[in-house]
Amino acid sequence: MIKNDPYKLLEKEGVAKKVLSERSLEALSIYDETLEGLKEFPDDKTMKDMAEQIGETAIELLKEDIATIKDELTDKAEQQQKKQLKKAQSKKIVEKSEKTMDYLAECRRKLREERKQKMASGEIKKPVKRKLTTKLKDNMKKIAGMMPKAIKEDPNKVEQTEKAVQKFLGDLKRIWGMNKIKPIEDELHEKFSELKEKAEQTA
Repeated sequence: MIKNDPYKLLEKEGVAKKVLSERSLEALSIYDETLEGLKEFPDDKTMKDMAEQIGETAIELLKEDIATIKDELTDKAEQQQKKQLKKAQSKKIVEKSEKTMDYLAECRRKLREERKQKMASGEIKKPVKRKLTTKLKDNMKKIAGMMPKAIKEDPNKVEQTEKAVQKFLGDLKRIWGMNKIKPIEDELHEKFSELKEKAEQTA
């Protein structure tokens, strides 16, 4: 689990992403990119630490943004009283923001370089993109798990469901121009056979 999640702060404060400044949106974008990289290599401590650092920095920017947004929603008279103070502080805020964005950009560069080096050394491997047939097989098997309990306990209904799924698979093969679906058909048949056997035992 990643600490320093900026989205939790937004949720807590009830602030929509669309009202944030460009710098905050950029910080969130870098955070999102970091999380995507971490999904590929969830056990990499270096990347996890970097994600938490980037999250912490993004939270700092968001807090400034949220304070500004809340100020804008207060009474106009209060805003006028604070105007002079804000003017004096604005230069410092801009300077701090620039340094923060430079830090985030550097984090992004280091993150990409780290992943590149680890892949080059063979320490980590780029995730293999799942083939269409694999995705299709997994989704077809999910249908078997979606059957209501009463249907699962009826061998005839289980068999009818298998025929419907196999027919649908055959139609997809023709429409999508696929030429190898026998492994999918075999695995589906095995899955439904197990279900049918269980249904016959409970019948």
